[in-house]
Formats: sequence, C-alpha cells, structure tokens
Amino acid sequence: MANPRDEDRVARERDFHNEMYASDGGRAGQAKYYWAVSAGAEDYKRTFESLARGSEVLEYGCGDSRSFLALAPVAKSVDAIDISDEVIGRLRSENVHDNVSLHAMDAMNMTFPDDSFDLVFGAGIIHHLETETAAREVARVLRRGGRAVFWEPLGLNPLINVYRRLTPDARTPDEHPLVPNDFAVIAKYLDLVEVRYYGLATLATVPLRNTKFGRTLLNLSERLDRAVLALPGVRHLAWYALVIGTTK
Repeated sequence: MANPRDEDRVARERDFHNEMYASDGGRAGQAKYYWAVSAGAEDYKRTFESLARGSEVLEYGCGDSRSFLALAPVAKSVDAIDISDEVIGRLRSENVHDNVSLHAMDAMNMTFPDDSFDLVFGAGIIHHLETETAAREVARVLRRGGRAVFWEPLGLNPLINVYRRLTPDARTPDEHPLVPNDFAVIAKYLDLVEVRYYGLATLATVPLRNTKFGRTLLNLSERLDRAVLALPGVRHLAWYALVIGTTK
C-alpha cells in the first residue's frame, strides 16, 4: 500500500508543476542566475547525449526540456516521464518520433519493468523526491553496466539558502537541494563514478553577465572554481553538481 505521505507529496508536486506549465511562468525570475553554472549545464548535456547513442534511454523528470528532439535520431529508444500531465500533453503534441514515448508518471513509483534502460538521466529532479526511493527506482530500471546522469542543486551554501528562503513561491514545499547525506544514500544503490561541482566564484559574475567583461570574468571564475571545488571542505558549497553513477 502506498504511503499517504508519499501520495500527498506527489499531489503537491503535480499541482505545482501543472500550474507552472499551464501559466508558462516557470522560474523566469531565477533564469539569470543559471549563467553561473552554464559550463556545468553544457557538461551535463554532452554527457547524456554521448551515452544515449544506440541506447535505450529514460529521461527522469523531463519537464519541458524537449531533450527527446536531440536524442531520438541517435538513441535506440527514448522514454521520458514527468509528474505533470500538463507538460506531457504538450510534449506529445510535438513528438513526431516513432522511438519516443512520453509518460505522465510518478518518478518514485515507475511502471517500467526491471532492467529496462541503458541510461537514465535528469536535471533538477532528485531534489524533488525522497532520495532513497528515487535512487532505488533508478537502480531498479537500469541494466547492469547502465549509467545514471543527474544535474542537481546542492544545499549547503549559506548565501544561496538565504535567497531560497526569500523566494519560497519559486519552489515546492518538498524540495531539498542535495547535501552530503543524500550522496551517501544514492551510493547505497549506485556506484558514484564521478561527481563534478559547479557554481561558487562564478556566482559573483551574474550581475556582469550582460557587460563586455562578463564572459571573460566568467571564464576566469570557472578556472578558479575548478581549483577550489576540488577541495573536500569546499565542494559542497557549490550551487550544482553533475552526478554520474552506474549499477552495482
């Protein structure tokens, strides 16, 4: 029997995201800050696109990313799930690929059989879920030797957390940016091949993103981040992490 608390959580997430996609509101107010982690977002995209070639792929919490448009020509098959039936209905009207299937589905209780996919990937999804349930489900549907690739926000930077507290309407009540214990939980189900951290010094360049110096400063701060975010005591102060795992 499903846990009523889990059902309540799923309902809250569905309602929030259906309303967001129906209004096309998204998180436009926060979009400018993603400049600071653009290198990591590109790294994430390159990683899942390279692993998708010839593979059976699941996008875990697709939102309105439309990744299937790029993956359909190179992947064996693409399934994409999201809790929002609003966004899945919209994407279905755009899907013209025979090897793509789109599903309104609870990521913590998927209906796919065990060992269904070679690759599971997603951006900003795990932190909406109960970490252990999500990790267990991802491991369940991955084949032996399969890869999991996730792009997730982290939860220990005090300045970012102040901003989060000041903008509660931009988030659901159940969101929980990842902290070290979440990685330990994920590692119970997946071998963590690599975790790459992004967004610390680069955050300071956001106000200058539209100036002639913006790109140069971003490049310099990315180099600084590569050095300081390699340090164990600093890395969890990053804003985002690219998490790459494989089945045990």
